[in-house]
Formats: sequence, C-alpha cells, structure tokens
Amino acid sequence: MKTGYSPPTRITGNTARGAQRRTEIIDAAIEVMARIGLAGLSMRVVAGQAQIPLGALSYYFADKADLVAQAFQQLSDREIERVVRTADLLEPTMSAEQLGDLVADMIIDGFTAPQGAIVTRYELVTEASRDERLHPMFEAWYAAMVPALSRLFRDLGSRQPELDSRTVMAVMAGLEIDHLYRPLRPVDKRRIRATLRHAFRAVIALHD
Repeated sequence: MKTGYSPPTRITGNTARGAQRRTEIIDAAIEVMARIGLAGLSMRVVAGQAQIPLGALSYYFADKADLVAQAFQQLSDREIERVVRTADLLEPTMSAEQLGDLVADMIIDGFTAPQGAIVTRYELVTEASRDERLHPMFEAWYAAMVPALSRLFRDLGSRQPELDSRTVMAVMAGLEIDHLYRPLRPVDKRRIRATLRHAFRAVIALHD
C-alpha cells in the first residue's frame, strides 16, 4: 500500500542503482534525524552521513523539505508493510495472549529495524502538524491498521469493532512513546508484551 505523496521529478538516471541510492540517502537522513532531530537536519549533514558529495543530493531531492517528505514516505510505506504483515496473522481463534504477543512483536521489531526509524517517525509525525503534505502519509497508517483490527474484533463478536481497534492502537502508540528515550531492555519488552496481552483480554472481555 502506497501513501499519497508524489515527489518532484529529479534526474536520477531512472536506473535500479539510482533508486537504490535514493533509498540509501533517505536511510542516512533517518539516522541523522534519530540522532540530532529534524531541527538539526541539513543537506550537508545528510551528504556526510551518506558519504556522497553535497551537490549530488540535488539529483535526488529538490530541497530539504522534499527530502523530509520522501523520508516520511519511505518510513510510512515500510510501517504499513509491517502492519499489514502482522494484521494478516491475527485470527479470531487466537487467545488474547497470542494476539497480544503478535502485536508486541511488531512494536518491539519497530525499535530495531531500521536503526532510528521509530524515533524519526515520531519526529515526522510532529512535523506533519506543520506540513500538510505529510498528512496523507500519517493517515495511511491508520487506514491500514484500523480495518484490519476492526475485522478481528468484529469476528470476535464486538458491537463496536472500530472503537475497539482504536483503543488497542492508542495503547500501542503509548507503548512506543513511553520507550522512545532509550534502547529497549529485556524488562521493557516483557512489559510491552504484558500490557498488550492485558489490553486484548480487556477488550475481548467486553463482548463475552
């Protein structure tokens, strides 16, 4: 599933290598934003991180705003792929513990692959409050997750499946924000898993 941002046309040679190089530069920008924040991002810093000449960035990005938008696009597309992949595994025959563990695995994985992605995603969510071009990408995540969870809760007998799905998503977002400031420790992973198991048990119990 792709989101709504269409980057300006740049001269990249239209080759597989050009597309790969663009992805590598964006990944470098993601690492920079995770380390020093969006405010500290500059084309010069990104060029240094990506180990390419500063002038070469103009072949791929019109300016810093274009780079930021494309970074959000890349992060959003990757996140949606992870969400859809996890949602496809959720079955109404599973226990609350099994459901919670699958979603916990998705959240825990999000802290490690790629490096800095989750911190950067929240940086860009904040930026979306100031840049309307980023709104469709942020909304696409919900567009992917809400229907998937709603189907699950509907199959479980929920009378308000969308509300139930948004409740679980709020718990997921809270867990991510609570753990942004440091690397996940084993105890943090156990708490994330326990919290999501409890959330699924509580929501499912409403409809028993």
